[in-house]
Amino acid sequence: MSQSIWLPRIDTGACDGCGKCVAACPTHALEQIHGKAALVHPEMCVYCAVCESICPNDAIELPYLICKKDSTNEGKDNAQIV
Repeated sequence: MSQSIWLPRIDTGACDGCGKCVAACPTHALEQIHGKAALVHPEMCVYCAVCESICPNDAIELPYLICKKDSTNEGKDNAQIV
């Protein structure tokens, strides 16, 4: 799986530029660009989810992988990114 999949997704339409996520980011991966949160240093993101949990507008989401057993598929794991 590509590393680029595992990065926070920021909905700039929902972001009101409050800056809480930028201030809370422990690695300084986020910055304000044109009054909106932006992931400007993706290589610094440690996927801690602080930004997602602190955003008052739910403008940030961290995709994750759900694995489940499918009894109709001979016990193979099925994975889905959500």
